[in-house]
Amino acid sequence: MKIVNKRKNLRLMSLLAVAGIFLISSYVSTLAKKEPVSYKISKDEYEIGRLFVDTEKSEIHLTGQVVKTKGWVQFLFYAHGYKWLKEESAIIIDADLSSLQTAIALLDWKLWQRLWEKKGRVQDIKVKLDWENGKSILATKLLKKANDIQFSDLIFVGSPYFDEAVLGEGFSGPCSRCPLFTLEEKALRKQFIRPSGKSGYFLDEDLMPPKETCLKIIIKLGREN
Repeated sequence: MKIVNKRKNLRLMSLLAVAGIFLISSYVSTLAKKEPVSYKISKDEYEIGRLFVDTEKSEIHLTGQVVKTKGWVQFLFYAHGYKWLKEESAIIIDADLSSLQTAIALLDWKLWQRLWEKKGRVQDIKVKLDWENGKSILATKLLKKANDIQFSDLIFVGSPYFDEAVLGEGFSGPCSRCPLFTLEEKALRKQFIRPSGKSGYFLDEDLMPPKETCLKIIIKLGREN
C-alpha cells in the first residue's frame, strides 16, 4: 500500500513539474514586446517614445546623461532594457531599447536586421554628442584605442533570442533570480567579443564630459556625419 501511495505521489509530482514547465514556457513564448508609442509629426519626422526621428536626414535624436567618466565599460551607451548592462555603461540614454529598435528599423529595415541578428559588422552609423557651450564630439573619440569600434559596440541593440522575455512584460523582481538570466548573460557576453578578441573598452577621461552632464545625442545612418 505504501509503495502504491509513493508511486502516486511521484506521478503527481511529475505531472505538476511538467505542468509548471509548460506554463512557464507558454508564458515566456507569449510575452508580447511592448510597442513604443509613436507619432508622425510631419512627412519625414516621427516621435517614438522619447526619441525624435528624421527620415529625410536619416537621423535619430535623443538625450542622455553621463554616469561614468573613466575606467572600463562594456558599452558607452545604455538603453533601458537589459538591466545587468546598466552598471557597465557610461551614458544612460533617456529611452528604452524597444523605442531605439523601432527608430532604427524605421530608417533602414535591412540595416536593422543586420544589427539585430549580428550579421556582420555595420560601419555606416555614426554617433555625435553635443552638450553645453557648443561642445561636440564623435562618440568613438571618447574611447581609448577604439579603432575597431562600430555602432553595435557602442550600444547593445538587443537579441532575437532574449528580447521577447527581457523587453516584454511579466517578469518581476531581480533578473538575477530568473533561470534565463545566467543563460542570457553567458550567451551575450560571447557576442560582445570583437574580431580583435577584445570586449568593451576604456574611456578617455580627458575627453569624457563630466558626470551628470546632460547630452544631446544624434545617431546618423550613412557614411557622412
